[in-house]
Amino acid sequence: MPALKGLGGIMRPELEDVAGEIIAEIRAAVPEYRGSLEGPYGRGIREGVRHAITLFVDRLGEPAAASTASRTSVASDGHEVHRRIGRRELREGRSLDTLQLAYRIGVRVAWRRIMLVGKRSGFSSAVMSQLADRMLALMDELSSVALDGYRAALAETSDPAVAARCRLIRLLLRTDGTARRGDHHGPHGHRDNHDELVELASRAGWPLPEIATPLALRGPVRAARDLPDEVLADLSGAAPCLLVAGAVTDDDVTALRDAVGGAAVGVGAGVEPTAAADSLRLARRALSLAGDGRVPAGDVVWAERVLPELLLRGGDAVTAQLRRRLFAPLAAMTERRRARTIETLRAWFDAQGSVHAVAERLGLHPQTVRHRVRRMEEAYGDRLRDPRARFELEAAVRSLPDWAPETSESVDLPDAVGR
Repeated sequence: MPALKGLGGIMRPELEDVAGEIIAEIRAAVPEYRGSLEGPYGRGIREGVRHAITLFVDRLGEPAAASTASRTSVASDGHEVHRRIGRRELREGRSLDTLQLAYRIGVRVAWRRIMLVGKRSGFSSAVMSQLADRMLALMDELSSVALDGYRAALAETSDPAVAARCRLIRLLLRTDGTARRGDHHGPHGHRDNHDELVELASRAGWPLPEIATPLALRGPVRAARDLPDEVLADLSGAAPCLLVAGAVTDDDVTALRDAVGGAAVGVGAGVEPTAAADSLRLARRALSLAGDGRVPAGDVVWAERVLPELLLRGGDAVTAQLRRRLFAPLAAMTERRRARTIETLRAWFDAQGSVHAVAERLGLHPQTVRHRVRRMEEAYGDRLRDPRARFELEAAVRSLPDWAPETSESVDLPDAVGR
């Protein structure tokens, strides 16, 4: 995979030049900002845009998995800019949706310029994919910082119980593992984080349960004033969620979904409260895969019911490498024939090798299936009978969407088959 380290010199002048374009497009697209981007507030927004661009370019030389600690010292000053932006949004009376929209516009404008630079400079598709990943990750990071600022300002204006509930759900669902480890507080240094959680939960009127169930929400969400006391809610921002004390049933999920306006729901596993962030992450992945058609779609997706799909269809590098290796024997086929072969492989695994069962599943004549199976055997030979090789091939097939149809002119296997 090509490195990004040498691209800073190309990208920096282009992206510094695009800062004004981002401000102009935010002003044009969001009515609430049209008269607000002047004076000290406007300067703060411009500073935030410039910081985001600088941070993006500076990080091109870092590995994608660079540690949070190494980045914190570099980004702390700029992060404070975005935290102040979030606090100011609350004071200005704007919603979190407006703030999130501004960040999305910034990413869209910057990406438009990156695509132009990439085309002009001959960047490969692999490099463009890495740049897209870096851009989206940075947007998530900075918008999350602004969101923290907004919520902190909101909590300061709330009554103590509401503020405690707000802080508790944020602490339990933080992705950096804060709820699992000890924090440092004040002049006395280390303090056991469990004690803080117990104290905070008491102030929130939400005694720490043995298990808690997170629910990820997607779609229009309305503020719910009639949620049960055992439900913590964070309905602001781009990734709203609930945290329920105890396990939940189908009826519970339906009632909660109705209470927040009918949003799609991803239900995480019931886990210890300090493990709720990991469970929520899987619930969000399940929702995302359902939206992409990679797990069965519906208004409610239970992460525990689609764990194999979450394992195989998460888009990680290991799965991509597995597909690349296992589908290599199909590389010489046309897209249409490759799609049919993979469709037949899937049905063949489902039917445990029965030609008639495969024919029934695919709505084909058995002789047609026999012809396809012969092509499979030509491609894979003894690997179809070797237990380990067969398992690997089935895993590669199961990692693909179920809906790649026989009639498609092309199968979307961007990481699967070298061309």
